[in-house]
Amino acid sequence: MQKILIIDDDPSLARTLELYFAGKGHQVLTAGNARDALALWDAEKPDMILLDVQLPDMEGPQVLKQAKARGYTGDVIMITAFQDTEATLEAIRHGATDYLYKPLDLDSLDLLIEKVQRRKEERLELARLSHVITEVQKPNQIVGRSAAILEVIKAIARVAQNPTPVLIQGETGTGKELIAQTLHEQSAPGEPFVAINCAAMVPALLESELFGHEKGAFTGAVTRKMGKIQLAGAGTLFLDEIGEMPLDLQAKLLRVLETREYQRVGGLESLPLKARIVTATNRDLERMVRENRFREDLYFRLKVYVIHIPPLRERPEDIVPLCEYFLTRLNAELGKQVTRIPRRYLELFQAYPWPGNVRELHNILRRAVIHSPDEVLSLDEGWLRAPSQQAEASRHDAWVPESLEEVERRHIDRVLRYTGGNYGRACQILGISRPTLRKKIQDYGLAALAEEIRDRKGTPP
Repeated sequence: MQKILIIDDDPSLARTLELYFAGKGHQVLTAGNARDALALWDAEKPDMILLDVQLPDMEGPQVLKQAKARGYTGDVIMITAFQDTEATLEAIRHGATDYLYKPLDLDSLDLLIEKVQRRKEERLELARLSHVITEVQKPNQIVGRSAAILEVIKAIARVAQNPTPVLIQGETGTGKELIAQTLHEQSAPGEPFVAINCAAMVPALLESELFGHEKGAFTGAVTRKMGKIQLAGAGTLFLDEIGEMPLDLQAKLLRVLETREYQRVGGLESLPLKARIVTATNRDLERMVRENRFREDLYFRLKVYVIHIPPLRERPEDIVPLCEYFLTRLNAELGKQVTRIPRRYLELFQAYPWPGNVRELHNILRRAVIHSPDEVLSLDEGWLRAPSQQAEASRHDAWVPESLEEVERRHIDRVLRYTGGNYGRACQILGISRPTLRKKIQDYGLAALAEEIRDRKGTPP
């Protein structure tokens, strides 16, 4: 039996619904206006509320908003006419569970109530088997407890007080700009942090954006413009996607790094470089150098100090703290109170390869928070499966015949990367003994890779 509150100013409809629900064994309360409805809602704490969009003293969405603000609970089904679409959408934004159109169809009402009850039971079960978010997170901080992230933090601390150039390497979405900002805050907190995405500008504009230009330097240059180098002052100039910088501009940047001076486009005056240069890339610059697509001399200038950010799939132990961090921020941004993550979702997250890395995790959580009606995170598991299925389909379309030996070698390579070079975990995943794994590693020439992974992650063999 449920306690149901019917809020509608149509006495005939309210009476019909009262008799209908009472006949099914439910306790039924009715109210014809907002004032009486809120009083009953507070005093009786109903399990379910049927709320009309239009009431004589207040619109239904405003009633719902007030009720939620006062902490009233219960699943709310809006009763609406077809022309009340905008009001219905507003009610959904304020936390309504679902809605029905007038004239009411009792069979549809039965199905909807059954669905709402099923959802409620599922949420209660998820809440019971969930991880509670309790940590208070500071904005814009490096989050993680893995050995790899601790090494990144140590690297920042070591180079912070040294003005040498820093190259940050990592896949797309790993948080390279956050690392650059953290380095800046540790080295020059009172100075500007200026960023340029080298992949987002055409070459001609990139040069002007970087160095600035004099009036009349080119068509459209009607005034003198300060470049990003000058704007950065004694702070940090962050050049993201440095691998996309054209070769001729690479030569000019190299000269700036060597002489610590530059000139505006069309200018003769030499200006000093005071800022630290921090660059980032998701490209293999060494390979680009071999292919003559990146200057070798600039590469060696930039890689004086390298910070490598491992992909999220190689540090599954960072999933939980990242979820806590992002949910805290998303709750504040979206006005939500999602404080529980079902453990099943965390297990899915830790098994998922995250091709988009931390950025993809953030986007998935944003989408989930928007869909969550209460404190328990609500996630469509297809959001995780779909990208991998699409990738698998893409791989199938581009299929190339391979030997079983090559397939096995590549699979062992991936498992070693996933486990951080831990032979015990790798054996469990592969279903083979440790001696067999060692032999296959030797046969496939993976020993150096395994050792490198272990050294980077601090993992025992």
